[in-house]
Amino acid sequence: MPLSQTGFPSKYLQSDIGRVALCDFLTRTTASILRDKHLDKNVGNSNGGWHSVKGGAFNINAPGQEVLPRTSALINGDETIELRFTVALPAAGRTVLGQQANQILALNLVELVKNTLLYKSLDEKKLARHISCVENQHQLRQQLGANNLIAFVANGSILPRASGASATPMMDSSVVPSQSPPELTVKLTQLDGTVVSGMGIKKGITLLTGGGFHGKSTLLEALQLGVYDHIPDDGRELIVTDPSAVKIRAEDGRCVSGTDISPFISSLPGGKDPKRFSTNDASGSTSMAANIQEALEAGSKCLLIDEDSSATNLLVRDARMQALIKNEPITPYVSKVRALYNQYGVSTVMVVGGLGDWLSVADNVIAMDYYVPRLITPEVEAVLKKFPSEVAQDAQYGSVSQRKVQVRVDGEISPHKASRSHIAIRPAVRNPVHDPSEAQDGINLQFVDQIVEVGQARMLAGTLQRFVKATAEQP
Repeated sequence: MPLSQTGFPSKYLQSDIGRVALCDFLTRTTASILRDKHLDKNVGNSNGGWHSVKGGAFNINAPGQEVLPRTSALINGDETIELRFTVALPAAGRTVLGQQANQILALNLVELVKNTLLYKSLDEKKLARHISCVENQHQLRQQLGANNLIAFVANGSILPRASGASATPMMDSSVVPSQSPPELTVKLTQLDGTVVSGMGIKKGITLLTGGGFHGKSTLLEALQLGVYDHIPDDGRELIVTDPSAVKIRAEDGRCVSGTDISPFISSLPGGKDPKRFSTNDASGSTSMAANIQEALEAGSKCLLIDEDSSATNLLVRDARMQALIKNEPITPYVSKVRALYNQYGVSTVMVVGGLGDWLSVADNVIAMDYYVPRLITPEVEAVLKKFPSEVAQDAQYGSVSQRKVQVRVDGEISPHKASRSHIAIRPAVRNPVHDPSEAQDGINLQFVDQIVEVGQARMLAGTLQRFVKATAEQP
């Protein structure tokens, strides 16, 4: 539809982030209408056999809590706006159901367009609040660097989620809103001029600690998703993180191809070169080393790590184990983290519950005490004096390679069959005998914690398709 016919105020089209927010709102509105009017349901029963009525369902990439640039709604320059979705046309066997198709295309579709692409049909206050919320988050994130911060958590933010299966905020009356300790309180200004107070996490090495179930991992999860803007009332809409931040974890069994893990691994069995490490079945330590190096190659300036999902032998090696095992090829991250910051300016935020050696390398230590953050760096200094321990520090982190990436896949990548946790690959040669014990062909995204919706996985699959095609065309 031409933008001139939609009636959208020009102020919503002046910035890229405003356009993204507008398109996000239209996608959400469309998804809501489809659900409320049951247009996302087939007109018949697809399980009723060949001659049963099938089709009729509308489908759009329904968003979650995050605001992302998507192709479900697009603004083309200053000319037009597009709303993109699919409709399964109805049929029974080989018979086209014309009357149902007329209802879908001539009535339902027209009504959907009227209720989504015309400004006068929308809740104007809700739209204005949505766009303002997104623009304010973007403005806060832009201020992190100038304030020497890698993250900001506004006072009053709601970090816990409704459940492990839901990304919506927990609404229980017992939820404790975030409140910054006085020593870490900073003030940032939103685009609308409102000043927001909250906890600023500075560049460098920050530890999040505290007792079990006190909110350490919940805070880290909020930070890892702070690279995205969030919808109003999410509870995390004023939590922002350096956009290059990457969540790192061990990933047993992952495939690694030509990655330089030499900063952490000095030698490998069979004489393999750690500067070009490849395997189809990485261990916990090698997978985590590869994840760190790949994040640095991609330009990350902040690594987020949780002790619970890490390979312990890559995180730390205490004095007793050093004395016992002399020929250890692994240099732990605790010995590299300071050099990584000094040499490459890469900060680390890490959840620690039982690895006390990390206290020796931290710039700041934040303890979560019944979900309330408290700066305990002075207390840590007293503990270190009482219980001294030497933590070896490497002067140099090591190399971060700049590779020319080539992608070769034995089969066909299928973007439309991607899920949030898996990219499907159709094998080049199909096995005529179905064996359910065989692993599913494809790329496992289960442990890439910052992928939040299926559209991102489809985008990655489409990107890989282009890489494969470009690689095949090279001489």
